[in-house]
Amino acid sequence: MGLVFEYPSGFIVLCLLVGALYAFTLYFFSERRKSTPQLWWVLFLFRFLSVSFICLLLLSPLIKQTETTLEKPLVILGLDNSASIISTNDSDYYKKEWEQSIKQLETALQKKCDVKIFTFGDQVLNGSNLTFAERETDISSFFQEVENRYSNRNTGALIIATDGLYNKGTDPLYAAKKISFPIYSIALGDTVLKKDILIHKVACNKTVFKDDKFPVEIFAEMDYCDGIKSNLIMRKGSVIVEQKEILGKGDRTMIKTTFQTELKQPGIYRYSIEIEPVSGELTAKNNKRDFLVEVLDNRQKIALLYDAPHPDITTLLKSLEGSSRFEIEQFKPENMPTSLEKYDLVILYQIPSIMGSTNMNSLIKSAKSLLFILGSRSDLNSFNNLKTGLIINAKQSATTDPQAVINDNFSLFTMDPNEKNLFNGFPPLQSPFGVYQYGPLSEVLAFQKIGSIRSNNPLFIFLPSPDRKIGVITGENLWRWRFSNFVQRSNYELFDDLLNKVAHYLAVKEDKSFFRIKVSNRIEENSPVEMEAELYNQNYELVNEPLVNITVSDEGKRNYPYTFTRTDHAYYLNAGIFPIGNYSYTATVILGNNHYSQKGNFFIEALSDEYSNLVADHQLLYNLSAAHDGQVVPPREIETLVKKIFAREDFKTVSISQKRFEDLLGNPWIFIAILSLLTIEWVIRKRQGW
Repeated sequence: MGLVFEYPSGFIVLCLLVGALYAFTLYFFSERRKSTPQLWWVLFLFRFLSVSFICLLLLSPLIKQTETTLEKPLVILGLDNSASIISTNDSDYYKKEWEQSIKQLETALQKKCDVKIFTFGDQVLNGSNLTFAERETDISSFFQEVENRYSNRNTGALIIATDGLYNKGTDPLYAAKKISFPIYSIALGDTVLKKDILIHKVACNKTVFKDDKFPVEIFAEMDYCDGIKSNLIMRKGSVIVEQKEILGKGDRTMIKTTFQTELKQPGIYRYSIEIEPVSGELTAKNNKRDFLVEVLDNRQKIALLYDAPHPDITTLLKSLEGSSRFEIEQFKPENMPTSLEKYDLVILYQIPSIMGSTNMNSLIKSAKSLLFILGSRSDLNSFNNLKTGLIINAKQSATTDPQAVINDNFSLFTMDPNEKNLFNGFPPLQSPFGVYQYGPLSEVLAFQKIGSIRSNNPLFIFLPSPDRKIGVITGENLWRWRFSNFVQRSNYELFDDLLNKVAHYLAVKEDKSFFRIKVSNRIEENSPVEMEAELYNQNYELVNEPLVNITVSDEGKRNYPYTFTRTDHAYYLNAGIFPIGNYSYTATVILGNNHYSQKGNFFIEALSDEYSNLVADHQLLYNLSAAHDGQVVPPREIETLVKKIFAREDFKTVSISQKRFEDLLGNPWIFIAILSLLTIEWVIRKRQGW
């Protein structure tokens, strides 16, 4: 403990001199000094001390204290709570004995360390409540949670109990790279193939158009079914559309086949792919997959205009042509059609361009939705003259290389929160460097980050306009994003999905109805049904005074009534989790003399990924533990983990010293001491008649 002053030590001497001078001036010239010299020195001392203390407090002194605490090592235990754990022959052990084994492990570890237990599957939860009801397994999210919480703690070891199978999130080996403490693995599940027939994957377009034939690809597997036949059946509802006979050959037979079908009427249709079970099969839960197909009347037509070749042109074409909802045509300015009436969206790649003049008059007058993509060849002066709502004041040759920062407050369409960090890590685009001006009603999807600084300059922006929808991407080299997506995920889905959402929002004609319901038509079985409602008056102003009621009906004609809750200007409803199936809804509201109604459908999709592969991946666990100085043990030998962890040289209690500073000015005892000195001095003076 000690005192720390903000001012040089010479000021302390000055405070003592002030106290001495004050006391000397008060008492030295007193006539009573000679008659009572001892009392005079006492009063002199009291006044000297009280004034000196007051002066010292003006220097804002701090009391420095050092606190030392002992932190025991921490062991983190992660338990796989997914349905695949109890889908094998060892299911009885995991249902009856496994939880007791975990409690015994926790008790043994607590003798020398602190223990934190989590379960993981679709989400990471505190505690050891094992239900094995999670429909997805995300091991990477568990590692991310551990890294966020315990990276700066005295963590002695991490124990993860899983079968190594994951169907959500990133590669666990990659996700665990930042973890600096040992990882021990408990290898659950069975690596031996059993007699089983399963559907790995069903691939088809979720959105098709009427009268179009569309393929449905099925990837299936037959294990230890040599010479056994079964039927692969595709149904629409309860009606069989097509079926094929499949035959097992050897220990493992991989099957890939395709069904062709078509639909004549718009709507949402439920299909199922099923393989008839065979005798002695491990489980029949993985023999069936359901999926939805939405049939639309017409494709949205897009015109892509560009003045010169660029890798982005191919990127745009591949991303948009991969979706069945778009028809896209490309033109150079000199070949641009005289009428653009048939197009729902026009993409202008670096047009207006410095390479040559493009007549934009007919395009601007057409009131078509526009998506501008700016770059090094864009004529910014001509672009500013179009009065889109975005103005860029920049020199023509001045560019910068910003990365994206996704705007959490963006509301025009939804993005998966778990994917935003991936976009933020994409390579930089090349954008005009200058001052960006746009109105407060603009919606920014992504801002520009230059170096480590996030600016307010937009990278993706949607601008308000009474006649059309306008979007602007203020950077070129989008091909880098699509390539980066493939490097990290081995597919282009994330980038293509973003570009499709941008194009779909701009191409869709604005809804002019006074009452609107927003709900996804496909909802996973472990996700709540969330709806939003908007009500407009005759001036198209949002209102939310009247009650909005909705009735949800299932396939058995059972009705579930709900009432929306009011938000700031609209309505919201969380109807909870529904069983798998097809549902319809009817929402009603009364505003003045007007009665409004909206109807729609949504489907609760089954999550079958947990059953698509029941052969444990213990090699992943060996690689994980080897990379983090750990070991792998079977579930019935988990008691050996205690000895292995306690025997580590780096597993020990650490002493943590922490310096703490306390303001002396707020100390009540100092106040009492000064007050006491002055009070005693005053009493003595009064008794002596001074």
